[in-house]
Amino acid sequence: MAAALLVAATVGAATQVLLCEWRGEGGTVQDPCPEFYWPAGEQAAYRVLVATKPDLLSPGKADLWDSEERETDLNIAEYAGRALPEGTDWWWLVEVRRPDGEVRRSEPARMRYERRVLPRRLPHIRTFLNFGSRPELIASRYDLTYVAKAKEFNPQIITVNYSLIATCVVPSSKADLLAEWCVARGLTTEGVLEDLFLHYSMDTKVTLHVGAERADRPVETRVVPGWDPRNDRNGDGVVDDEEAAGLVNPGATARRPSEARVPIYYWPPPRADYVMMVGHPEYQAFMAEVYLPRQVEGYDALYTDTTPARVPSRWGSEILEYPGPTSDGAWRRDMQRLMAAVKARMPDTPWLANGWVATPFVIDGMLRENWLSLGQQLGQAEQRINEARELDARGKVQLLQYNPVYDPEESEFGVRVDVDRERDRIYGLGCYYLACGESTYFAVGQHPYGRAEDKWFGGIEADIGTPKSAPRVLYEGEVESGLAVNLLQNGGFEYYREGEDRGPVGWATQEPVEFVTDVVHGGRRAARISSTSASINNINRLPVTLKPNTTYTLSAWVRTEGIEGEPGAQVYPYEFDGAQGLGMITVVGTTPWRRYALAFTTAQDTEGRINFRVYGAVGTAWFDDLALHEGTYLPWRVLARDFTSGLVLVRPPVAGYGDETARDFALDTAWRPLHMDGGLGEATRSVRLRSGEAVVLARAD
Repeated sequence: MAAALLVAATVGAATQVLLCEWRGEGGTVQDPCPEFYWPAGEQAAYRVLVATKPDLLSPGKADLWDSEERETDLNIAEYAGRALPEGTDWWWLVEVRRPDGEVRRSEPARMRYERRVLPRRLPHIRTFLNFGSRPELIASRYDLTYVAKAKEFNPQIITVNYSLIATCVVPSSKADLLAEWCVARGLTTEGVLEDLFLHYSMDTKVTLHVGAERADRPVETRVVPGWDPRNDRNGDGVVDDEEAAGLVNPGATARRPSEARVPIYYWPPPRADYVMMVGHPEYQAFMAEVYLPRQVEGYDALYTDTTPARVPSRWGSEILEYPGPTSDGAWRRDMQRLMAAVKARMPDTPWLANGWVATPFVIDGMLRENWLSLGQQLGQAEQRINEARELDARGKVQLLQYNPVYDPEESEFGVRVDVDRERDRIYGLGCYYLACGESTYFAVGQHPYGRAEDKWFGGIEADIGTPKSAPRVLYEGEVESGLAVNLLQNGGFEYYREGEDRGPVGWATQEPVEFVTDVVHGGRRAARISSTSASINNINRLPVTLKPNTTYTLSAWVRTEGIEGEPGAQVYPYEFDGAQGLGMITVVGTTPWRRYALAFTTAQDTEGRINFRVYGAVGTAWFDDLALHEGTYLPWRVLARDFTSGLVLVRPPVAGYGDETARDFALDTAWRPLHMDGGLGEATRSVRLRSGEAVVLARAD
């Protein structure tokens, strides 16, 4: 395993190690947006400067990137400047401001950028497979796999090994290695140090699958007792009978910390799967020095599961080790530091993680197991496509998995939509073509994995060339059926109270929401939420009374700037029990003002509310002109992208999937539609697309 080449740079009186994309002085990086790293010590803020010449490394002169001063103790930054020059040297340095105000400046470090070229079997697409099928079949079809034996049949295929980063199954080989580490380091005399696990601080109901995550496996709710050190009054690590009789915190009933460990899966005894304390220095060192280096042996790359950017507890109870409103931000920083510790030791090992999205990204890419499906409506589909394109522009490798519709054998968790397999497959392929770039891979699959031969289809191999342009809106309109009266009397926040109870009439609001006049979509005011913590959940509510068994359309104009985290900025109907189609308008990233809409149908419960918020994310979002109409008032769009030998059209779902949603769309020239088996239809100058349908077209000549 190649070790990092380090550069020692004088920073004040200290010696620092500067790494760019985990390589030191004179290194070559292949990521167009590399990460910069420096040991921080006591850091209150940093500023990274990047320039084509070392004498330009100062504020106001840096011609590639000036991060400007950022207040954080995280000592990692991701490049966000002009395109790095290829094949020539450039320089960077960091200025660190200490809590006492002293600014320390590193010496410049020289680097070089060479564009990464990932191997692929087909000229127009890259493909991957998680698990399942025969190695020889995998080797003949895919570019990346978890199956190491496929390398024997195709030396060019990339193999990645499955590992766990934020969790540990007990007992397991990882748990055994961690126990050996703890004993060797003098942390314990036997077993794993309890401080390396996360613990609930209050008794918590947890609902999880028992054993493997399968549709036919039981789901069980258990109470995990919480651990409160105050209950252990004598500090011996056990709540004895006397202490239990008079608990300081009666809501935390664990007698030992091990009883309060946070589970991620239930397994039949004696196995259990627990969330780890990723910020503990010993756990970070173990992962960087022992576990992950061993995991990559015999493979080309690493893949790690359970890598959330938020504290992995969905049940509302606080975690002892990550308490309070900043818990998610602290967890994310600890994950980034753990990843940095590994990458600094293994800079040449590509590392992908399940669902990981963050800035700075730190590692090399991610698998998105549930990237897209036919069940995701227009706004959600566009969001996922745009997100993938943004990450590709940042050089992050993405394994984009399209989840097929329900099938009792092939896709037991798939959305239940009455469409045939061909339509579903072509839609998934078309969505990938809208998103694809130099670092994206495509697959069709759904957990649990297996039977890969059933998921492959011949249309994947039809060469439509390479993208000529970004996706564009080829046609758009609106489905209109109902009453055009906005049922939200103050959806634009125009009626406003002044004085002590200031705020928009009718709305119950929660900080940090503000109502501004400088950035609006329509009228005089808009709502703005600026979040500095991923733990934010500021629900702003407007109560409404609707009709039973009636379809309504909720719409909103939303603008975002740097919304990062999941879910993001949201508008949604709530508390209408039994309603069909309840969902959430969700927006992330940086987007201009755009109208989003969703339709739902009430049942008997007609009392509810309309909410907007930023949840689990940082950044700024603006909301304006919220509307609720009886009936269907949904925008539809046909998205298009040009390829050197083809054209792709995708019409994301809006208001159903049936033949009644079909429309004819003219084409600029004659094209031949691609079938699922790879064959081509007759040349045509128009296509007929239903809601939730796509077509991949090849040149007729």
